[in-house]
Amino acid sequence: MNSGIHWRYCALFMAVLILMTAQEAVALDGNEVLSKVDAVLSASKNSVGSATMVLIDKDGNEKERELKIWTRHYADKDDLSLLKFVTPAEIRNLGFLSLADDQMYLYMPAFDRVRRIASHARKESFAGSDLSNDDLSTGKYTAHYTAEISSETDTEYVLELKRKPGSDRIYPRVVAWVDKKEFTSSKMELYDDQDKLWKVNEVVNEKIQNYWTPVQIRMKDVQKDHSTLMKITKIEYDTDLDDTVFTKRFLKRSIKDE
Repeated sequence: MNSGIHWRYCALFMAVLILMTAQEAVALDGNEVLSKVDAVLSASKNSVGSATMVLIDKDGNEKERELKIWTRHYADKDDLSLLKFVTPAEIRNLGFLSLADDQMYLYMPAFDRVRRIASHARKESFAGSDLSNDDLSTGKYTAHYTAEISSETDTEYVLELKRKPGSDRIYPRVVAWVDKKEFTSSKMELYDDQDKLWKVNEVVNEKIQNYWTPVQIRMKDVQKDHSTLMKITKIEYDTDLDDTVFTKRFLKRSIKDE
């Protein structure tokens, strides 16, 4: 009887040990979590969408804009992205094209001119919003940051991101909250060169056509007490999207031609 109990305890101990070993084997480090975040963001082949952008000042006054967004995703290199404003009339057709992290272009319809965005201009606000040119860049996080897990709960990782030497990303440090199951990020704190909190980015993610989609993004500049709210109003994934969309020639085309 005692021998039987002994073997049962041994078997139980071995089962617990195997389970613990298996859990340790699948444990992720910060860089692996960040890589999975990149994979979720670039999971589709492409997308075409419409969105509203609302600028909100410290007194709560709002300015609303409409825009259209095209993206091409890749697993192993920078994505492609193009966006153009539809309304209001004074910025209609103003557009932004990102071919890679170091190849970004702004189209200014008033001058019928395409301007390449230089590295020193990455901090500039995009069209008066709280999104900078850098925020619209298409390079993977893993290309520019190393990550460590600073804390975690049963459902979430908190990552501490540090900018890699040589990267021209404008945020030296980022703190990101990442869902453990889906590897979507719900919040990022973005710090400036003096390590002061500069912006807070809060995201609502929903699954559309089996892809996790940031359907609402609120970027708040805490130093200016100003916010920009982006809401996706329509999106289609894996469309028959021609690569000629991601060209300076297409960037100059009027939105009425679409």
